[in-house]
Amino acid sequence: TISPTVSKSIQEMVTLVSPKHDYVDAPVSGGVKGATNATLSFMVGTSSSETFALVQPLLQKMGKGIIPCGGPGSGSAVKLCNNAALAAQMMGICEAMNLGDALGVDPVILAKVMNVSTAKCWSSEVNNPHPDAAKEIGSGASAHKYEGGFGTALMLKDLNLAVDCGEEQGLVLPISGMTRDWYRLADKHGYGKKDFGVMLQFLKGAKV
Repeated sequence: TISPTVSKSIQEMVTLVSPKHDYVDAPVSGGVKGATNATLSFMVGTSSSETFALVQPLLQKMGKGIIPCGGPGSGSAVKLCNNAALAAQMMGICEAMNLGDALGVDPVILAKVMNVSTAKCWSSEVNNPHPDAAKEIGSGASAHKYEGGFGTALMLKDLNLAVDCGEEQGLVLPISGMTRDWYRLADKHGYGKKDFGVMLQFLKGAKV
């Protein structure tokens, strides 16, 4: 993921140097599981519907959700918004699962309740940060010592971009800012290559 501003600049440079060509920004969502199963969602920013029609068949070979988001840079913008929400979501699930452990609740039962209740989300159902819950669900990097998922350093990069974009637009993003600060700490403590669900372990001071 790159800044929407940078994406727009690249599109302008490409069309200026070579008017016959165009630039498409098409970041993805769906994680490692989505990439493996070719069920990724593509957030596509293009200069025209004609360009979108040209790239859509190629993207459909890798994903099932090919979503036109608007003009150049819009794909990157949507991706940053999505990941800002996702990171905050994961923080909430990590806190709740840690609280459950502290109160003596079986993490498998807690995850089951969450996933049929109002806390249900991708971070609880698909990539649950608690190893026991992930093993029971049958998916999630935490079941494999947080290997093979979306890295903490990558999430930090996206949060930095999201917060920077907010500042450029004169917006206050308090939750994204706090979440970014926690992921920055986790990265500095050596968790950068671990799936971002490792925040569960970092919050309780455990080593992975």
